[in-house]
Amino acid sequence: MNVYVLGAGVSKCVGYPVGTELFDEIDKYVRGSGNLTDRFNYREDWNNLYHWLEANTNPTIAQAYQTKNIEHLFTILDFATELRNDALRDAAFSGREPEKSTNMSAAFDAYDDKIKDYQRYRSILLWALEHYFAWRHHEDYGWSKEEKWGTLRAFADTLQPGDAVITFNYDATLERVLLDQGKWSPSDGYGFELVFQKSRHDASAAPFEKSQVLILHLHGATGWYRKPMFAPGYQPVGSGAVPAEVFGKAPMATHISLAPQFLEGLGIFNVDACLPDTIPVADERHVVLHPSFLKDYERDDSDSHVFVKLWQKAAEVLRGADHAYIIGYSLPKADVAALTLFLTTLRRGSVTVVDRNKRVMMRLGQLFGANPFGRAFTLEEWLSAGCPQRGRGSSSWVTTAG
Repeated sequence: MNVYVLGAGVSKCVGYPVGTELFDEIDKYVRGSGNLTDRFNYREDWNNLYHWLEANTNPTIAQAYQTKNIEHLFTILDFATELRNDALRDAAFSGREPEKSTNMSAAFDAYDDKIKDYQRYRSILLWALEHYFAWRHHEDYGWSKEEKWGTLRAFADTLQPGDAVITFNYDATLERVLLDQGKWSPSDGYGFELVFQKSRHDASAAPFEKSQVLILHLHGATGWYRKPMFAPGYQPVGSGAVPAEVFGKAPMATHISLAPQFLEGLGIFNVDACLPDTIPVADERHVVLHPSFLKDYERDDSDSHVFVKLWQKAAEVLRGADHAYIIGYSLPKADVAALTLFLTTLRRGSVTVVDRNKRVMMRLGQLFGANPFGRAFTLEEWLSAGCPQRGRGSSSWVTTAG
């Protein structure tokens, strides 16, 4: 069994941006959408965000905006929010001393007033990120037959039954291709057992084939929502014991549901039995960890179950892998959790790093004890060479651990 760790470099071959390009791509999408309103006003609110960033006197925000690094922007906005939450907790649990409680409450109010713009624009940026990936997913339904998808299809051809993919991308480009090849299905392909019905109005079971390849999105993904506690249409009344069926058809260990619009974007017109319609579902139930140095794997109890299970499964497949490939993933410093995962699970002599960036090759080669002198090549070139593992002989451009 092989494990493939994928980053944004893999999706770039079908037109998705890497991290440093993401802000500009979102900007282009929002401005090209016209006067649309979906949780925020695309024209007015986005322009206000842009002007706030341009004119900001905070040198850290100004520098992050100048480089258009969305991960840095989110980190600054997240840190302000985290400080606010700490101040709120301090005020709420300040004890029985009236003077201390009053001072802490006043300090919180003063800080909260200063960062209102931080919180507002953080929400707008987050919504725009989610909307962009949802739009791209919808567009991919028509684009995925184009020639530029040939590299991704060729990569999918190399995956064998029992292989696993660990990805830090939000898009569903690989599962789209594997679905076409009959190697993946949404029923179990994300590491959760999901249950489907024929349509929103027809609760008859819609079975799917088992997945041959597992795809683990360790930062969540577009189209993922937290599974509702109760089955659609059930309204809890009072307290006490309730029958098991009120919790929905999926197993209790399942913590995600797939939006019907997401499934339609894959060409699947059955619906998740636990989430036949996203209209009554709060938008904040979207399961995505946005790019930031402050990724919160414990946002709340429900989300933490999602990520705990995903990361535990990732550790399991990495430990059991015959060989691991890190492709198009630079392991950015913000992903310290991923670095810990890899360093504690990957076996020396069983890792191949493939990346177009020489510096990334050198850095990851040193981290995993690999030969740092291989040439940096693209996914396309690696596939054309027959997916070699070793950094010697005719395949010396591939960096391999060991």
